[in-house]
Amino acid sequence: MALGLTLSTKADLGVSPIIAVSFCVSKLTGARFGDMTFLLYASFVAIEMLLHLMPGKRCPADRKKAVLADALQLPLSYFFTVLLNVLSARIPAADTMATRIAVMLISVILVGTGAALSLDMRLVANPGDGLVQAISDRTGIELGLSKNIVDITCVSFTCILSMAAAHRILGVGFGTVIAMLGIGRVIALINKLFGERLREITYAGSGDQD
Repeated sequence: MALGLTLSTKADLGVSPIIAVSFCVSKLTGARFGDMTFLLYASFVAIEMLLHLMPGKRCPADRKKAVLADALQLPLSYFFTVLLNVLSARIPAADTMATRIAVMLISVILVGTGAALSLDMRLVANPGDGLVQAISDRTGIELGLSKNIVDITCVSFTCILSMAAAHRILGVGFGTVIAMLGIGRVIALINKLFGERLREITYAGSGDQD
């Protein structure tokens, strides 16, 4: 997933929606992309905690356990965003249009596949995907659609922020639209093809399939 997100910044066609805000802020401030992504992910974790603590029909059976799982995303985010900084510094930008398009499509496949696998296995999630899962769990919205909703929100905020601060759109373009539509569909496809088997593996021996 870190490679996929990094590649989306190197295609120069618009970054993956989930990190559009942090990419925009890094361009506006000169701060490292990975560092800004960590701050973004920390805000996602805070939202997840609020969703899991809110009362409702779909609230977690064990709220403390759910909030602890959310908190565990912070150390994961730290190492993940360090990897973003390393990859961003070492991978060159794509030069030709054909290469840029190819890099963009590879990015969509990598991010979508990584998100689907990590979410279905119910391990400590990447905060962007953890937020998608939390929204899906609390609302009953299908996972792929939940991903699209989060992406649209991130892109909209990025456009507003970049126009207000730089008077032009930063980090959002044709590639963002493709990623916004494509990543959610890749998640849905992986779940359709392998979701049941992944859940069987996840819950094997636990006796808990709720």
